[in-house]
Amino acid sequence: MGKKRKKRKRLRIKNVLIFLLVLLGIAGILYLMTFIKVRTYYIYNNKYLTDEEVLKELKLNNKSSFLLTNKALEKIYIKKSKLIKDVDFHRTIDLELKIDVSEYKLLFFDKNTNKTIIENGTSIDYLDTSIPVLINKIDNDDVYKNFVKKMNKIDDNTKEMISEITYSPNGIDKERFLLSMNDGNYVYVTLTKLSKINEYKSIINSVENKKGILYLDYGNYFVPKE
Repeated sequence: MGKKRKKRKRLRIKNVLIFLLVLLGIAGILYLMTFIKVRTYYIYNNKYLTDEEVLKELKLNNKSSFLLTNKALEKIYIKKSKLIKDVDFHRTIDLELKIDVSEYKLLFFDKNTNKTIIENGTSIDYLDTSIPVLINKIDNDDVYKNFVKKMNKIDDNTKEMISEITYSPNGIDKERFLLSMNDGNYVYVTLTKLSKINEYKSIINSVENKKGILYLDYGNYFVPKE
């Protein structure tokens, strides 16, 4: 009976050793795989940053590990980035890393501070000629915050039609603005109706593309130039 116990103990020890060797082998393979580098990067949906700038913001280069590069790790760098809101990674068997980028929207360029204001209200050192320019100061903090909030509701195509924005309050409305459009028209609008500027193209088409002033502040009518 004693010999059988020894045999069983030897079998158990042998099985444990085999298991540990297999586990060690797997760990070794995974460790070696961390040294495999990304062969090619593909960047998608970046509008404001170039591919090179995206990689620089995410601290990625030709020495980056194919396996260790992940969204959780890059969130450290995303928090420090002014324009990148989020990223998604997709790997291929050819060691390619595809990066889907989500950027913050650019709202307007504030001429008073020479900064660009993005959708979360942050001001950054970035210049883009496709966004409107706020040419004068909004001296009311609450109006300014509401202005930023309402600008978020303007779609990008319409935003590109706006050349300049002037804060133009009067005795009735402290949230009144004048928009200078790229086609030569002007639009008076209050912040409560600012989202109606998304209908600008259809409104102008309805007046046969005449030039003049569109009043969206106290109504919805167009006065052509004489």
